[in-house]
Formats: sequence, C-alpha cells, structure tokens
Amino acid sequence: MFEGLLAATTDDTRQAYGAGLLRFNQFCDTEFIPEALRMPASSILLGAFVADHIGTCTGKCIQNWLSGLRLWHLFNDAEWHGREGWIPSLKKAAEKKGAAFKRPPRGPDASKWAAATTAYWGCRRLGELIPKSANKITMEHDVHRSTCVTRSVVDGRRVISFHLPWTKTTGVAGGECYLTEIPGDPLCPYAAVENHFTINHSPPPGTPFFAYRENQSWVPLIKPTFISWMTAIFRLHNLEYVFGHSFRIGGSLAYLLLGVEPEIIMKIGGWTSLCFLIYWRRLEQVIPQAIARAMQSESRMRAFASSHRLPFTADELDFDLSND
Repeated sequence: MFEGLLAATTDDTRQAYGAGLLRFNQFCDTEFIPEALRMPASSILLGAFVADHIGTCTGKCIQNWLSGLRLWHLFNDAEWHGREGWIPSLKKAAEKKGAAFKRPPRGPDASKWAAATTAYWGCRRLGELIPKSANKITMEHDVHRSTCVTRSVVDGRRVISFHLPWTKTTGVAGGECYLTEIPGDPLCPYAAVENHFTINHSPPPGTPFFAYRENQSWVPLIKPTFISWMTAIFRLHNLEYVFGHSFRIGGSLAYLLLGVEPEIIMKIGGWTSLCFLIYWRRLEQVIPQAIARAMQSESRMRAFASSHRLPFTADELDFDLSND
C-alpha cells in the first residue's frame, strides 16, 4: 500500500517535500517537542513552525514545506490541521516578509505567467496565443508584439485588449482578446501582461507576442514548452493533468460563477454559439449560485421600491381609467 502511495508522486515532488519534513523535525528538536505531538501536528504547532521561519525564506518555500508535511500526514492516515486557526494569516505574512528572498523577475517566468492568465481570463485557445513550433511562426497566423494593443479604463478597472490575427472560428479574419484588471489578485491578467511587457521590453520586429529575453537573444514561447512547464507545476502539487483547452474551459466557468452572462462569455472566448455550455463543469455550484443571484436581485428591487414608495407588482399599480 505504501509503495502504491509513493508511486503517486514523482521523485522531484518527494525531494521537494522531504525538505519540509526535515525542517519541521529540526524545529521540533530545537523546541523539545515530543515525537508523539508531531503527528498529527496541531494547528498551534504548525503555526509556530511557520512563524519561526517567517522572514528567513520565501513564502512559497514555506508553503512547499507545509505541502510536504501534509503528504507525510496523508501517508500515515493522520488528520491534517494545516488550514486551521492562524495558519492562513501566517502564510500571508510569510509571503510578504519573504519577498526579499525572491529571485529577480525573469523573462521566461513573466512570459509564461502572462500567457497562462491570458488563456484563462481571455478564454482563448493556446493555439491562438502561442505558436505550436518555433519553426512555423507566421505573421498571418501568430500574434506578434507589433499587433494593435489598446488600453482603457471601464468602471475604474483597467482593460487591455489586443488583436489576434487568426482564430479557429474566424480564420484569418481574427478576433480580439479582452483582459480586465482584477485588483489584488495574483492571477490578474492585466498585471501579468503589463509585467511581461516591462521585463521583456524593446522587442525587435517580428517578435511573437509572448516571446521572452534569454541572455542577448529572444526565444518564442511555444505550446509544448508552455504545457511542459505548467504540467510540472501541477504534478509537483499533486493536481490533475492540464490540457491546452483547460484554460479556456476554466476561464469560462470562472466567469459564469462570477455571474457574467453566457452571451458575454461567448463573445470573450470567440464562440459562435452557446454550444460551449457543454464544457462547463461544477454545475452543482453554477446553478444554485445563479438562482441565488436572481433572488438577491429581486430582494434588492423590492427594497428599492419600498424605500421610494413605488409599486413593485402589477397588482400594486393604481391606474385611474375613469376618464378614458
């Protein structure tokens, strides 16, 4: 059974998580924590472990340590208390205090972050954003940095849009990719694309949109490279395999859960009909939330009508038709 559980993780994952187990036991040894109290580890003990390392490394490093401890508990069929009490707040503090330990932003990281958030929030196919091969890049099919980029502000939120020379549904007629700012969200597509432009600045003519600097040259971000990079991240955290269309489907679901109308989502992703609804997942969340929003809207309308002494239903209307 344990061999089967170990087979569920890769060597890289076990090595990365092993560091967390080592650090945790070193901490417990220093603080004279008995082994009997180390597993299952209480939220107080885990919180103290996190707090002890705040400001010594990045928040991501501490999160990886906790992931390793969680896996250790899972293998031993022990309860995990790593999401309770003060731990979420302590992890946020670790992220802030650990910013100084982060590596300087690199071109490939900025490029892939921008491509991922664009595919997700833009509900776009990867083939419409990044080339399939470095040897088959054309101006007619692939989006370049020279494409028309528009910036605007709508209801206080910044929006960036750019032209796609080719889409699967329109062909060479192309389409538009719209990205709206999500303030404070690490997955904000506006921030990701602007960050990409800042780090990978001054591209030469003919540079693909998500190409990045590497030493003194430019490297196009291609689909196999992107998928390989994303798959490695998901595998490290024991998440499901990611396909190229996962971003497009996930983005449409995210918009639906936010209450965006299906017709608007259809336009964002370049669908020509509502047939994309068949791809939606988690309908057990989508349907109740949509109904709840409708009920809340009716409640607000009733409150508004009442506060202004206005009729709300047809029965409440008072028409005087005596003179007609």
